[in-house]
Amino acid sequence: MAYTYRLYLLGRHLLIKLPEGLALLDPGRPFSSTTPIVDFFGEKEIGLITWLDKTHEVNTGGVLPKPLTWALPNKHLEKKFLERARSRRKKPSNTQDSPESNSLEKTIEVYAVLGMDFLNNQNTLLYDLVNQTLNVGGELPDGFLENSYETDAAVDAPIFRLTLNGHSARVLWDTSAGYGYVTDRKFVTESRTRPGFKDSSDLFGDLDFTRSYELPFTLSGHDLVETVVEAPEDLLGGVSPVSMRSFLRALEIDVTIGNSWMPRVKVWLNPLDQTFAVAV
Repeated sequence: MAYTYRLYLLGRHLLIKLPEGLALLDPGRPFSSTTPIVDFFGEKEIGLITWLDKTHEVNTGGVLPKPLTWALPNKHLEKKFLERARSRRKKPSNTQDSPESNSLEKTIEVYAVLGMDFLNNQNTLLYDLVNQTLNVGGELPDGFLENSYETDAAVDAPIFRLTLNGHSARVLWDTSAGYGYVTDRKFVTESRTRPGFKDSSDLFGDLDFTRSYELPFTLSGHDLVETVVEAPEDLLGGVSPVSMRSFLRALEIDVTIGNSWMPRVKVWLNPLDQTFAVAV
């Protein structure tokens, strides 16, 4: 039986709507968990997640993402700017906008994280951001051509072999990541630089980059683009005992990709057979 969930790409994070609240998709995480739940007496309770019409008990707390924060799209900012400009014409000169009205960011609370105990099981997954749906347990749709992918016991996330900016690469798809990371400068050499960004990782801490790159890659015959930065070589405060670059190189991962390329296509994943397909 197939199930359909509302799928959102918010701040480059994939989330679905569960009966209990929004859940971040992270199939590279071993176990699902919810935000800490405390009862009347201050004791932690077991978290509940309704998945495929069944209620499951999961751990609470642990390594969970902070409330997700991202910059608002330029069109939205432009609209807010125009609204504030018009309102100023009507306000007395001593009236100021509130800090909230001047905010350039959006923050949202996440109830749970869905890990590979739910996502990387015997159910297929069809990510369709065009229609904002995640279809679970369906058959391979017509027009999709299957390809195989690899996994690694340390991350258990899809690993593709593809061409990135003209170079062959072993690429890990991190569906919980906002951006991509390269471990070798050859992938960005002679590429046009773009503004950097801030990112945050449980493993590697708070990240702040001065420049980024938009790199083309080809996956399953489709020409796509991902925003990447160079993976840090230094420890930046996360729980990992090694830097991100060292961690990825130890797994023989050349590049990680996030989700910015997904709105252009539909992606079908079969964790049981380790196959995937991409189609328009």
